[in-house]
Amino acid sequence: MSEASKDTKIESKVIDTKGAPATRISGRVWKKPKKANNRSTMAKSLKKGWEKRVQERREAEMTKIREQELKEEARIEREAKVNAIIEKRKRREEKAREEMLQKEMSLRKRMRLKRKELKARAHAKH
Repeated sequence: MSEASKDTKIESKVIDTKGAPATRISGRVWKKPKKANNRSTMAKSLKKGWEKRVQERREAEMTKIREQELKEEARIEREAKVNAIIEKRKRREEKAREEMLQKEMSLRKRMRLKRKELKARAHAKH
């Protein structure tokens, strides 16, 4: 019975995870895990000093700011052109409307004068 009890017991294995290489997130075990960059082991030609990196960041930031300023200026110029075109169209439409009103008014004046002349002739005959 002791042999039977040994067979039914579940054996537990302890797995040492420290020694095992970490698998990739993708689960592909054949891919090598990446190591952190160690700047001290890089060649001198590849290394950049802190000051140089800070200076490059500043230059990139200044370039970005200048590009934004140029884009903003271009946008303002475009808006000004569009507004000028809209204003020009409005003025042209207003001018055409005023000309139509002027023609209509002169036509009305002519009609009034004609009526006055006809009335004057009609009164002169009597």
